[in-house]
Amino acid sequence: VTESRGILESIQRFSLLPTYLPVTYRIHNADVSFFLKEANQDIMRNSSLQSRVESFLIYKSKTPPVLNASYGPFSIEQVVPQDLMLSSNPFGSTNKFSFNWKLKAYIMSTKIYLSKPRVQVLFYIVGRDWDEYSPSERLPCLRVFAFRETREVRGSCRLGGDLGLCVAQLELLPSWFNPPTVVAGRKKQMDKSEGSPVELYYSIQAGDERGECTKEDVRKSNGIRSGRNDIDESGPPLQRIGSVFLYQTYAAPSLAEMRLDNNIVIQYAPKTVKQGDILTFLVSVAKNSTEDQFTLRAKVKRGVNVFSVRASSPYLWDIRESVDYTGKYAPAVVVCQRKSAASENSADGPSSEIMQIDFEIEDLPDPPETQLITWQVEYPGDTTSDLAISKIYVSQKELVGVLPLAM
Repeated sequence: VTESRGILESIQRFSLLPTYLPVTYRIHNADVSFFLKEANQDIMRNSSLQSRVESFLIYKSKTPPVLNASYGPFSIEQVVPQDLMLSSNPFGSTNKFSFNWKLKAYIMSTKIYLSKPRVQVLFYIVGRDWDEYSPSERLPCLRVFAFRETREVRGSCRLGGDLGLCVAQLELLPSWFNPPTVVAGRKKQMDKSEGSPVELYYSIQAGDERGECTKEDVRKSNGIRSGRNDIDESGPPLQRIGSVFLYQTYAAPSLAEMRLDNNIVIQYAPKTVKQGDILTFLVSVAKNSTEDQFTLRAKVKRGVNVFSVRASSPYLWDIRESVDYTGKYAPAVVVCQRKSAASENSADGPSSEIMQIDFEIEDLPDPPETQLITWQVEYPGDTTSDLAISKIYVSQKELVGVLPLAM
């Protein structure tokens, strides 16, 4: 009896455990994949000898992954459908397996000024094998939308090349740079220093038979719309890129300071310049300076010209450019004589600006990357300051940003 009771108890305890189909799953052709276990999984979910459910994640794969299920000596395989791994495939027009591909957008500059009303957005693909690029591969087109209140501007570009990238440009209307109207419910106008926001969106569209982006019709020339109601709702959904901010004028740049001695200070905007640009240097005198006369020398080399010398405080200082030095690359020699000390201390800061010197970057066939301006101050009695050097970096290309294309 005891043995029988023990057997019955063991059978009852065994029967409380759910039965399951002892199938082993494996994933092939995937670089990175995981089998998942649900935190709140019902223990009775797989309590059947007829079926079994397992969750898995394909994180990275260059080719379509294959799911293998084995039970004892029996085995079966099936390719995982791509539509189960992606909610949507934006690269459906290509014949490559694009599971790893991710489309990224980068706004070249978020501050747009009226003098250059152009928005540029760089699109690129990450997760793509560059060595598998084929010239016959057709990547999709991208259409970019800019919205400003009830107005809209469009632009487009087509992904291409071994890096799979393109740049879409949008020309904004001059009226967009006017102050925004008061939004209902807002108590005050937006601060001008914040700029007027413009929202950017994009959509993905397949190209035509030749792989080119579809052209706008005549009625919609220049890509300008009267409002969002003109958008084709049947087209692909819009994806938000981000915002740019419109300004009517440039903000005053921060200035770098270089002291020649205890009396004279040179200020300039540290930036990379292009050929043909004008770079302005501000010359100031310390308020506690007791010097009433000095000569400022600025020596330049081939590629930089002294463009002009302008007095900033003609009622306080007499500024005269010496005519003893002539020639295209002659140095700037400026004789400065104090007229009066009246009202000089009324200016803000520890020094007072007395003149501005403009230098022009000459257009040379093979310009050097760095230009030098040598400064020195000479006082009566042959007293001079130490030499000081300003470096000007010259480049025909402006570095906007660094993007991690290989990811």
